[in-house]
Amino acid sequence: MRGRVLAVIVTIALSSAGAAAAADVGANDDTGKFASDGGAAFYTAMADLGLRQTVVTVRWQPSDPLALAQRPLLDLTVAAARAAGLRVVFATYPYPPRELETGHPRPEDYSAWLQVLARRYPDVRQFVVGNEPNQPAFWRPQFRGNRQASAAAFGPFLAAGYDALKEVDPMITVVGVGLSPRGNDRPVARSNVSTSPVRFLAALGAWYRASGRSRPLMDGLSFHPYPNVATDPLDRGYAWPNAGFVNLDRIKQAVWDAFSGTPQPTTLDGLRLYLDEVGWQVDTSGAEGYLGTENVRVTDEASQAAIYGELLRRAACDPDIAQVNVFGFRDDALRSGFQAGLNRADGTPRPSAEAVRSVVAMPGCTTAPKLWRPARTVLGAKRPVVRVTAGAIAVELTAGEAASAHVCLLAGAYTRSSADRVLEGRSGGATRCRSTPVVQARRTTLWLARPAGSATVAVRLEAVANPVRATIAVRLVR
Repeated sequence: MRGRVLAVIVTIALSSAGAAAAADVGANDDTGKFASDGGAAFYTAMADLGLRQTVVTVRWQPSDPLALAQRPLLDLTVAAARAAGLRVVFATYPYPPRELETGHPRPEDYSAWLQVLARRYPDVRQFVVGNEPNQPAFWRPQFRGNRQASAAAFGPFLAAGYDALKEVDPMITVVGVGLSPRGNDRPVARSNVSTSPVRFLAALGAWYRASGRSRPLMDGLSFHPYPNVATDPLDRGYAWPNAGFVNLDRIKQAVWDAFSGTPQPTTLDGLRLYLDEVGWQVDTSGAEGYLGTENVRVTDEASQAAIYGELLRRAACDPDIAQVNVFGFRDDALRSGFQAGLNRADGTPRPSAEAVRSVVAMPGCTTAPKLWRPARTVLGAKRPVVRVTAGAIAVELTAGEAASAHVCLLAGAYTRSSADRVLEGRSGGATRCRSTPVVQARRTTLWLARPAGSATVAVRLEAVANPVRATIAVRLVR
């Protein structure tokens, strides 16, 4: 979540067979929690639209580890939501980040607080543990020196939260992380020092493997596939290692790279994706009920409605997606907040409300389910370009993700399999070798001295996120 109290969740429940079941729709919206009637009228309006679930934010403050300051509000709003026929989900995370930065918060204190919460509200069957820990607005520090630090610091909190909630009730669904779609991976950035989602998952997986933990961390992964800017169409995603809705395969691959072969399931063996926040902000100029000025680029209401409808139709055909959460049932009145809601600030519905209603009323996936399998080679790797000059050989390398390259000149002719044995050190034959990092989507040129006679240029590219994924190429030069 991005720190605001208003959001909507649209949940698409999918069957294990891959075809979508009837849409299960809910709302993530703290407005009801602060309403004088506990949210009774607000939750009724959600139910009237066809929504069936509401997510309520509950923050844990490290400096007051057992406090539940909003208990009176939660008592009323949980009861009101249940009375309206909505199920309740708690989105929980440590806050504020300045208290995390001191290094004093303890995972065991957070887990004890979660158990108090779970036992007081036994009707709440789903907990989100974490919120954008790859962003400094929610977790600091992101780096220590040049080393990624937030994933290893967050991991113990996720593990403790999972264990604590399962101890209360093994049937509670624990959804982890709440991952932001973007990060700059620059520890010396002038502002917003953050971690990309792919690299955060890689670091979380490295911590998990090193910890020796024998239990999972989560039943589902929460991911927030916002657009880069609200004027982006649905099919405009992000460059690696960031990711949007159309880049979900990249997130699935990152999860598989991080956790395959461990007790933590991937999407191949039971982990589900919870797209807990999705929102395209719209133009509110001239509309009643708003204050301030627009602070970001915005789209129009018709485009928003078309995007929401298409996003939900596609999500219904992806068996790995458990929920889609549209961030905004009703807009924030202050334009410095977020205006991506199904309803305007005055409560009048946008075209997107009807778009969501119509998709939810559909029976599920109307086309072939979208199935995914992990890549075993380097993503976006292109065949090396070899140029032979009078005294040298230039090898041009390109990949769609960060990779490392090991390039050798082998005397004579080699096949890919025989060359790979040399590159891996399982046999001799290399005459000249060089290694170099390959930056994603950038051409890297490596020079080797030209040998006498014929030789084979052998290239082994390994994915930085998972060195087991490798691409081998050979080229005979004379």
